[in-house]
This record gives sequence, structure tokens and C-alpha cells, in this order.
Amino acid sequence: MMRRVWILLVALLLIPGAVPRAAAGPPGDIPKPFEPFLSAMEGGNTVEAKIRETAPRADGFRHIDTPATIHRLQQMHATMYTFGIWDKATDWDDLRLEFAPAAARAGIDVMVYLVPPSECFRNSARHLDGRCSRPFDTDYVRWATEIAKLSLTYPNLKSWAIDDFLAGPNGSLFTKDYLGQVRAAMNAVNPHLKWYVTLYSWDITPATADRIKGALDGVIFPYTGYINNSIDPTWLEPRLDSSLDVLRPAGLNLVLLAYTGRFLDGMIHPDERYVADVLRRATPYLTDGRLDGIIAYGAPLRTDLQQPSWDYWGYSGNGRLSLSVGNFTATVDGSYAAASQQMVVSGNGSRSITFRHRDPDVGGLRGYQFKQVLVDDQVVWQSDVEDDPKETWITTTVDLTAALQGKTSAKVTFRLFDQRGVGWWPLDWSIDDVSGRGVVVRNGGFEQNRDWELSRNYPTMQPYIDIYSIDRPARIFDAIGTAYAGYRGQSFVPVQGPRGNAVRIGPNNRAMYGNGRLAFTVPNGPVPANTCATATQQVRVKAGQPRYELSFWHADPEQARFGEIFKQLRIDGQLVWDRDAGDYWPWFYLNGSDHQGGIDVTDFVQGKPSVSIQFGICTKQAVTSPGVVVGFDHVEGINLDIHNPGFENRSAWSLTAGGPLKAAIDIAR
Repeated sequence: MMRRVWILLVALLLIPGAVPRAAAGPPGDIPKPFEPFLSAMEGGNTVEAKIRETAPRADGFRHIDTPATIHRLQQMHATMYTFGIWDKATDWDDLRLEFAPAAARAGIDVMVYLVPPSECFRNSARHLDGRCSRPFDTDYVRWATEIAKLSLTYPNLKSWAIDDFLAGPNGSLFTKDYLGQVRAAMNAVNPHLKWYVTLYSWDITPATADRIKGALDGVIFPYTGYINNSIDPTWLEPRLDSSLDVLRPAGLNLVLLAYTGRFLDGMIHPDERYVADVLRRATPYLTDGRLDGIIAYGAPLRTDLQQPSWDYWGYSGNGRLSLSVGNFTATVDGSYAAASQQMVVSGNGSRSITFRHRDPDVGGLRGYQFKQVLVDDQVVWQSDVEDDPKETWITTTVDLTAALQGKTSAKVTFRLFDQRGVGWWPLDWSIDDVSGRGVVVRNGGFEQNRDWELSRNYPTMQPYIDIYSIDRPARIFDAIGTAYAGYRGQSFVPVQGPRGNAVRIGPNNRAMYGNGRLAFTVPNGPVPANTCATATQQVRVKAGQPRYELSFWHADPEQARFGEIFKQLRIDGQLVWDRDAGDYWPWFYLNGSDHQGGIDVTDFVQGKPSVSIQFGICTKQAVTSPGVVVGFDHVEGINLDIHNPGFENRSAWSLTAGGPLKAAIDIAR
């Protein structure tokens, strides 16, 4: 979760009340009615999910903005906040000294959320030191003791959890014996505190249940559709039912984690429709006590921010049709995702359909994935996904005259067809501006979620009408708030998101926020090794500060081949950050390193009046990849005076490029 991202929650009308369930307590306690918790949580790779103070404190950190966070939770009608200890070294102190007491006064419960060893990236060099649950790192016996102590001071601290319990090497630490030690340490201080671990659907097995029973209170289950998507709610009930079948006999409870912020392994971010549907489907499990609670992962508390401009992938208007296969996802021979419409045939003479489309592939293996148009289930046009230039909108007209001969109506279908199954080949085919000659097309711009019948024959194929909204964070917040308030029998007041009149949304806007970004272009064709393009700014350093930080976001939708092109940050010529452009998530903006976030650059700037900050790309060997564009945006500095950090104009940065590389401040018009 902090490492990956998946999605959850919302319901139009949630049924208030709950079936009573006895709560654990000392002998003689009167059992209280069971009330599932309704929580929000930040996400390690999400945006808009955590509110920090705008200015750093004396220690050089931007701390959690506790009053603003509490206010948003109250607006959302959340009963709990899942407080992640991972992002900054100050998180634990922010929790124990500020957030926990403020939440207690506000009547909000707290779950403390830690990361496992696989998500702890400590390094003795400050600029390489990454995220981890500090200050006790991976000493979970110590964590159990300290969290339990804090829960005695603040009884609203009800539980704690560990993320990605069995991912990678984590299972070798979390043996049955070690879990017993952790539980004993917790029970010695507060035996009523609850402890959960996060398990994915493939981890929830009888063997795992046997390992954790007796030590754990329950499992947090992140829902990601069938696998690796955040747009398909239809697998929620089967996944919950199968999890309960395994966990209940072992005396373990279940918590649903829903991705309400972006999910890195999915091709499309969750929207308010998805969130609402997941929460609606989860309602019966909450009302009858089958779920301990629900966590809205990546819940957008920063509703004042726009949905990233980058998330628009249409050609015109706000909508597009997406036919996709997610990251790290397999298909089988003959798999497809499709969108169909019964169209009226009109007039005489020739008939055709015209549409715009784009896909991210070129130069790969042929004969696997095909773009198709069908009439009454017969293929009338197809193109290998390798045929067209990648990330380029193409206009195609398909002659339907013969296929429609003698017909008054026909089913016309767009289909992404895997003629041969793939093990891992993420793809997102976009279709927009569909029009007909001699056939009547409804909702050809996909501006509403209607008129098209979406279908698939394999669960890893995803058809979706993707409609961009600049105020999507507020819309998702409202979906969660509507569900949470409805469940509690309360009324919800919607929040207002940004209008975004100045943001020019369209296919040419590849910024994260606003209209501008820094763009480096690697053209098609060979590029020699050791060729660079850069953007440099001389930055004033605020004197006498204990800590300096540089944060930025980067993206490159056309994935490069590993080992060829590297994204870099240099300060006064020294290499600070070096990341392969062949990273696994090429279609999202990431914050620095996905396991580091903001970079502590104190050792490079302290004591200097100013420094040269340089972003760039460099080839480390001759480039054979097809063309690549690398973008940087949303630069933030702590105690560094950076000008034009959002690249909204062409000032402040000096650009250079070697050989065929190009450097530009790219501003959408």
C-alpha cells in the first residue's frame, strides 16, 4: 500500500445502525453495540491525501497540520484516522504530541499504521536516507510497547497495523514465534489494543491464518478488483466472502481498505463513481458486523487542489473510452475488453465511422494485442498496437458500407483483443470523438457514462469510460463523506473543489498541476552515451537553518529501456539523485524516489549563500529506445528560494541540451 496503491469506498445511501456485537473487555463489563470504524488514510504514492503545514518549523520539517486534518475528518464524518508513520522522521512526534490529543478532543479514534522491513529504506547518507517507520524502524516489539503506552494516555488510539505483511522478505521476520513476542509486549501494557496486518487476496490462506491467529486481531484487506485495477468494483463481494471464509474459523476479523487515491498498478485512477459503488457494496458487510471497519486509502483531504492535469487522457471534451490491461497483469489467448453501441443506419450511399485513438506502444513484439472495430461481432478493421506512433492521436475512418448492407441498425464495437495472452504488457488504448456517416453515434465523445455497453471475457481486461474532472479530489471526498454520513444516520454537506478556469485541459497539457512542466525529449533513433540535457537555476539558501529539503515530481509515459536513460538532480555539480527512466510506473508522476519522497539536501547546501540546482537527463549507454519525453514539475524547497517551481512561465531556468536531446519549458496553450 505505501508501496503500491489500490482503491476503496463510497455509497449513495448507507444504512445507519449496526448489528450488536460484543466488545472485548474485563469480566463484568456491559457489552457495547458494535460500531465499525470509518477511517481515512494517506497513501505513500498518492496525492492530496495528507495535509502538512505550509511553512517549515525550526527543525526544518513541514509537520502534519493537525487542526486542518481534524477539520477535514469531521467534514467527512470519519470516526477514525489511520495515521501513517513512514513519510517523515517527525511523524511519530506529530502523532503523540499533537494529533492524538487533538483527535481525542474531537472524538476521532486513531489507528497507527507502520511499514514492514521491505518498505524501510534507511541510509547513512542523508540525501539517500529514505522512508521508514521511525524512530523504532523495524523493531516491532518496541513499537508494540510504545504504541500501547500511548493508547493508555489517549484511549482513542484503538489499534495499530503493519503494511504488506508477507510481501517480499517480510514473512521471514514475521514468524509465529516473533508475532507472539510482539503480542506479549503489547498485552503487557494494554491487552485491549487491537493489532492488524495487511494481506492481499493471494495471502489470505489457511496457512497464513494459522500463522497469525492468537497474536493478531484481524486482517486489513486492500481491494483491487480481480487484480491490479481501481475501476472495477464487481469483485468486491467475492473477495470479501472468500477472505471471511478463511479468517473467521481462525477467530480473525476483517477490515476493508479501499483505494480512493491513485493506485500505481492500475492504468486509471479511481473516480467518484467507483468509490461510491465500492462503499455501497461494502455496506451490508458493515451493518451485520462482518467487517470491523473500512479505510479510505489515499482519501483526498486536500480538496483545494486540482486533479493533476496529467490525468487527462482524452482528445477533446472531458471524456474518453479506455480499453486497458493493468500493470503486472496477465491475459490469456482471446482475451478482450470492448465497448458496443446499437447504432441506427440512416440515409443511402457509403457508410463509415471515424474516430481518434492513441496507445502507448511502438517498436515491441507484434502479433499479441490488437485494436479492432466490429460490426455485429464481425471484425471489419484491426491494427496491431505496434502499428501507430506511440502516445500520438491518430484519426481513422473505417468503411462500413459492406458490413451494413441491408441493415437498419447494427451493433458497432471497439475492442482491445489479445490474440495471444501476455504475462506483463500494460496497455491503455484511448478512443475519442467517434462520429458516423450513415450511422447515428450517441455519446461519441464519451462525455457521459452512458450509451455504450462495456464488456470483457477475462477479468484482467478493463473497459471504462474515463471522464476527467478538475475537481475530482472534492468529488471523491464527497462520495466518501456521503457514505460515511449515511451510515451514521447524519447529513453530509458537500465541499467545493477548485474551478480551474486558468488550467488548459487537453492532450497537450502534460503538467502535473497547472499548465507548465519541464520537458526533456529523447528523439527516435540512436543517441550516444554520455549525452545530457539540463535545466539549471541558481537558488538562494536561507542562512543558518538546520535542514534543507528538495521535493519534485517526475514522469515519463513512454517507458525507456533499463540502463539507457537516467533522470538526475545535481547541486553545484554533485549528483544527488539518479533514477532509471525505465521505471515500472511510467504513466504517473512520482515524488522523487517512490521510497524517498522529498530529498534531504542539507549536506550539499548548508553554509552556502546560494547553490546551483540542476534537473536533467543523461544517457549512460547508447540509446536504442524509441523516443522518450521526461517531465518534471511541482518543485518545492524547504529553506531554498526556488523561482518558477511549477514551470508556469519560461523564467528562472537556464536550459541546455547535447546532441539530439531537447530541453524545454513546455506550457500548454
